[in-house]
Amino acid sequence: MRNRKGLSSVEALLILVIILNVGSVGCSRREAGKSLGAASEASQIEAKQTPQRKGQPEKTDETAEQTSQQKDQPEKTDETADWITYVGSASRFSLRYPKYWAVGHANPQNCTDAERSDFTAGANVDLVADCGTEYVGQIYIYSNEGNELSSHKLTTDLYPYQNITSKKVTVDNIEGAREAGTAMGQMDDEKFGMPGLPDGTKVVIYLFYAHGRTYVAWYGQQIGEPDILRDFDLMITKTLKFSN
Repeated sequence: MRNRKGLSSVEALLILVIILNVGSVGCSRREAGKSLGAASEASQIEAKQTPQRKGQPEKTDETAEQTSQQKDQPEKTDETADWITYVGSASRFSLRYPKYWAVGHANPQNCTDAERSDFTAGANVDLVADCGTEYVGQIYIYSNEGNELSSHKLTTDLYPYQNITSKKVTVDNIEGAREAGTAMGQMDDEKFGMPGLPDGTKVVIYLFYAHGRTYVAWYGQQIGEPDILRDFDLMITKTLKFSN
């Protein structure tokens, strides 16, 4: 039997079944597309995360490389290891000094017993203390009983110095001071009676009080003289030892 438009009931039923099947297929395809999209998104997220996880071993490699570089760096050596040892039994200190220095008084026959126990050195034989004169050389180290620290400080009045600096230092577990300055105006005979250092002389002095004694380490470098201040500082800060 046909409907008014000319289709039978069977034909209409077949058409309805086809439409439902087509709709079902479309839904399946949409669901499949969603599943593929989710899978693709998850894959992208994993791909982004994977380099980070892979990057962790690279950081380990970087750390290993830094450690290797640190090992490759040369170890710090003791610059004073091969220096010559000096022991002043009467002055109650010991130290080490560079091999290239000239050490010991000039004209030792003119030295007093106290002077003989002192340490003097210079860049050459012309720059050591000369017994019987006022010249104490480029380097002079000695000790006296009692506390005489204040009498050895650099000043701007008596035998004046310019650009005076002072800082604390610790040597052989004893705290002391390192003072530095430049001599200026010390050659006035009328003012001082005895001339001091020529203008422009660079002076560095270390002062310590230990075991009831005052220890003085003096460095003086006149204009034109060799500069051995770095080794002097090393000698004092790295090798000087005080004894009872």
